[in-house]
Amino acid sequence: MNTQPSLAESKPPSSSTRRLSSQGPGELSFHKVMVVLAACMALQMTSFVMILPVFARRFSELGAGADALAASAMAYALASTLASPFMGALADRFGQRPLVLGSLAVYVLAFSGYLFASSAPVFILLRGLAGAFTAGLVPAVTGIVANLAPKQQRAQWIGIVNGGASIGWIAGPLLGGVLYDHWGWPVPFVVSIIMAAVAFTMAFLTVPETCNHPGRPIVETERSAQAFLPGNLRRSLRTFRASLPGSLSALILMLGIYFAVMFAWAFIEPRFMFYAYDDLGWSSSMLGLVMSTYGIAMTLGEFSLSRLSDRLGRKPVIIFGLVLFAAQFAGLAFSRDYVWIAVTFVIAGLGNALFDPALSACILDIAPADRQGQILGIKNTAGSLGSILGPAMVVLFTPLIEAQGIFLIATGIVFLITLISVSVKIRPYTNQIGLVASIINRDSN
Repeated sequence: MNTQPSLAESKPPSSSTRRLSSQGPGELSFHKVMVVLAACMALQMTSFVMILPVFARRFSELGAGADALAASAMAYALASTLASPFMGALADRFGQRPLVLGSLAVYVLAFSGYLFASSAPVFILLRGLAGAFTAGLVPAVTGIVANLAPKQQRAQWIGIVNGGASIGWIAGPLLGGVLYDHWGWPVPFVVSIIMAAVAFTMAFLTVPETCNHPGRPIVETERSAQAFLPGNLRRSLRTFRASLPGSLSALILMLGIYFAVMFAWAFIEPRFMFYAYDDLGWSSSMLGLVMSTYGIAMTLGEFSLSRLSDRLGRKPVIIFGLVLFAAQFAGLAFSRDYVWIAVTFVIAGLGNALFDPALSACILDIAPADRQGQILGIKNTAGSLGSILGPAMVVLFTPLIEAQGIFLIATGIVFLITLISVSVKIRPYTNQIGLVASIINRDSN
């Protein structure tokens, strides 16, 4: 940290600064940590997304179809849903760094399992395990950014780190498709394993712990467990409610938005993959290129537009981003032209770059400082629920609804949550820490 001697002597360094300085022989600057996080997320997302276009091909080779692909997505999302609240709590208790490293290590193991899976059920099981043990990655990374970034710049830095992940949406799908078309399915999986291993190594060597209270005492852990005994359930519910934002309508709306967008994509994804191959006649490279155009737009948008909600307010940016995000579903519903569909994916990528950082920043704005991991875990749970129900609906309605009907339903879902967003008033910057403390002190007395 470059500060003047007089300021350094008169003002003690922050806890985050002390932790950054203690991680190695030299001081790790705030910007270096952000760059490393963005690079790790870029590698992780590239390795994750590059095998997505190959999943449909792989399931076909295993004698399965869109229903098995949907089941694998549902298994991943269901496991992530169940694990997300616990992972968020673990990040609050033990720190974000162990969650980041553990999740990245699991990706290496999961991709290795995909490579050697001999049947569709084994593949589905591996995706479920991966969903459970990687659910803490995004909340932990977001928590590190929240701990280090100035509050008025949170959306900007969340967007920059997310922009690193968005690079994966540029390189990953196209790279996976090209590798499959030239060398078959094993090569994309091997490359994904290598990339995930590099991401883990970078994080292990560079990313510090920034949590203000890692390693809570065992007594506190036991007290938290005792709080959920029947005799203390009412007090536990009051304490939990006090830890949430003052206006539940704002939190419910934001969770509903995240649920809706994740549901809409999960609802179309399995059918979209087979629709592109079987009905539109695309190659794996063509499908990867369309997905990459989405990533290009999202990356450029997050690096250049993510700060808009810091300046213009969260709500208008979220609403406008949702409108643009729906373009991809409308494009698939109303056109079979490859170029036009690619254009709508570009528009949707820009929409994602607008609403996603603003949504995360809005949730952090209203979350108590010591409950950010918990609230982000709840957000992740809402998204995972959408990712569960989306493929489940595909399994139920695939025999009944044509592909265009599924795309139209997804369009309507996003527009519906957008209209609801217009009518609900969002009151950010509500802090409930004092209320939590008063309730705990009152009950203890």
